[in-house]
Parts: sequence; C-alpha cells; structure tokens
Amino acid sequence: MIKTSRHTIKFTNTTKQLKLQNFLNEYRRVAQVYLDYLWNNEVKWNNKILNVSKQQYDCPTFISTIKIPLTTTLSARALKCCSTQVCGIVKAILEKPRKRLFKLQELQKQNKDCSKLQNKIRKHPITKPIITQLNPELNSICCDLLNVGNHFDSFLQLKSIGKSYGKIRIPIKHHRHSNKLKSKGKLLNSILITDKEIQLRWEIPKVIKKSSGCVVGADQGIKTVLTLSNSTTTPLTDNHGHSFDSIIKRLSRKKKGSKAFTKTQQLRINFINWSLNQLNLKNIKQINFENIVNIGFKNKRSRYLSHFTNTLIRDKLLQLCDETGVTVTLQSSVYRSQRCSGCGLVRKANRKGKNYTCSSCGLNLDADLNAAKNHEQTLPSIPFALRKLNLNLKGFIWKPNGFYDLTGKALTVPSS
Repeated sequence: MIKTSRHTIKFTNTTKQLKLQNFLNEYRRVAQVYLDYLWNNEVKWNNKILNVSKQQYDCPTFISTIKIPLTTTLSARALKCCSTQVCGIVKAILEKPRKRLFKLQELQKQNKDCSKLQNKIRKHPITKPIITQLNPELNSICCDLLNVGNHFDSFLQLKSIGKSYGKIRIPIKHHRHSNKLKSKGKLLNSILITDKEIQLRWEIPKVIKKSSGCVVGADQGIKTVLTLSNSTTTPLTDNHGHSFDSIIKRLSRKKKGSKAFTKTQQLRINFINWSLNQLNLKNIKQINFENIVNIGFKNKRSRYLSHFTNTLIRDKLLQLCDETGVTVTLQSSVYRSQRCSGCGLVRKANRKGKNYTCSSCGLNLDADLNAAKNHEQTLPSIPFALRKLNLNLKGFIWKPNGFYDLTGKALTVPSS
C-alpha cells in the first residue's frame, strides 16, 4: 500500500526557488519534445514497434536521447527520469486502445462479429496527452533525503540535474500525517516535485484482515455521511458548525470554476474525511457497503443533489478499512432503502425523507439506519426482470429465501 505526504517548498530561499522553477520549466519543455517524438515517429526496439499513426501501440519504458535532436541544460540523469516518465504516460494512454485492437484482431481471426468493437474504436479515437504542466518524478539518481539540520527535520537535495542548477536543498518539516507514515512505513525513492510542494511516497505494509468481530451494514446519505447497522453514525456537525448538508447547499450556490467553488469542494472533502475518521471500527470485521454506480445517470438532478459525491465517501471508507483490517463487501443497493428490515416488506411509500415507517409491521426508525440493517442481511439479488414489474409501488415481500407477494405466494420472475 502506497501513501503520499505533501510538503511545502515555501521554506526554501528565493534563489533556490528560482533555480527550482527554471529546472521545472526546462524539464517540461524537454518532456514535450520526447512526447512529440514518440507520437509522430516510429520507434523500434526488441522486435516491437511504436507507431501511433499505424496503430502499433507497443510503447517502450525508456528511449535513448542520442537520435533525438535536443539541446538542454538538464543532465543525463535528469533526462533519463524525464524519458521514463513520458514513456509511462504514453503507455497509459495507449493501453486501452492496444487491448481493443488485440481483441479485434482475435475476433477477425475467428470470423466473429466485431461491428460493436469497431464502432467503439471509431467513437473513441486516441488523443495526444497535454503535459505542459507536467510535474517531474525523480528517483534516487537525482535526489537524496538528508536527515540533518536543527530547525528543519530533513532536506530534499536535488543533485545531478544539471550544472546550471547545481545542488538544490529543499527544507522539509514533517507534520502529523507524515510522522504517522514515517512511523509505519518505508520511504520510497520516487519523489514528485510541483511548483508549490514536493510529495514523498511511503510504502505501508498491508494490515492483516480481522478474523473476529461483527458484520455490519453501512448506508451513506446527505444528512448523515455514514450510518452503520449497529446504530453508529458519523457526527452531524464539526467544531465549526459545518454539516454535510450545509456544505452541499453552499456548494450549490457557488459558480463552478470560481475560487469559492474550489474552496468549498475542499471543505466537502475535509468534512467527509474528518467525519469517517470518527467511526469506531474496533469490534467490526466486515462492512457491507452499497455499491452505487452512475448515480442519477441520464436523469436531471438539482444543483443540490448533483454535488453529492458518493465516490468520496466510498474511497475514504475503503482507505480507512484497509488501515484497520476491516473487509469491505460491495453489494447492490436496489430496494434496500425501501425494504423494511423487520418484516421484509418492500414499498416505496414507506420511506419519506429521513423517516421510515412500515405499513405492515409498524416499524418506525431512521431511514438510513433501516437501509444499513438491510445491507447487513444476506438477501438474494433483485433480478432486472423483477425490477421492470415495478412491484415496489404496490409492495412485495423480500426474504432471504426468495420473493413473495402480499398474500405470501412466491413470485415467479419472468425469464425475459
């Protein structure tokens, strides 16, 4: 497991910052030269060919600069890092088209219908990546981490990057996050440098998954970020009085692309991370979490609902469970919020906002908690043919052993 810690370069003096900026500008210019060469020319190595125009997508991991007309102040070591990074970018861009082309050739050899795949290839042509703001990724041949100094914890020393730049020492102050990673893991050689910060990578050993504990369900929402089936919930507000609901409302009032919009987006991320960190997962070995894909796809939603991002909650929960050894099982969320966790009745009208009241058994509780309890249970998946019948409007019974109508008769799911 790889984690990243960010460290500002504002403690570096003005002269070194100017040299660093000149190095970044030259590195980006050279990277563009490498990209243009790979994209517009034919490159051969080890009986493999890269030629984008002829749909030959085998990309090398490194290219020699001898045949490329290039005058630069970067050293050979810096050029090696730049070449490797650009080759990695090109390889990532061409990976999916390469697989599609290989599959197309296999289908053509077997004389099978490949019209759908041909249409997909035609509708998704490859585009040249834009790397004008590329951030250098250097390794140990160009940088060292020096654990010296009294005022600062360490220094990142850029070396062998070019005679005109010399050695650039960037002071580093460790913070709570980096100290946590430092105590748990090992510092990797790969370091990313941007205009305002440097990013250190740490290799954290994987935590063994828990073998004892309880299994709970989890449901995410706008009012409460996450609700567990054991009645544990994330805090509604933080120390500053912000809630998830109020942040989304604020975000819906901001103009997209503005500084205020970007700032509020970061506030939303910070609140989600903070609230999920408050959960106590000590006695939990598995969380059954709703797997939501393309929420609201092709449906018009209000600006308020459009800023609810379930992926941020899911990714943070997965990260938190990886660190604590909790297993996460993703399962379908279809009808789970409309089902009564007590008697199994599925009826859309039973849920009204944050309140769930069963019209059959009279169960009354928080809607998110009811959905979380349904995720905790092992239930058969809802077939698509059953969903098309819209039986949730009138109501049906969803039990662990099958589906039944309101009279108790087993439902027969149509085959098509």
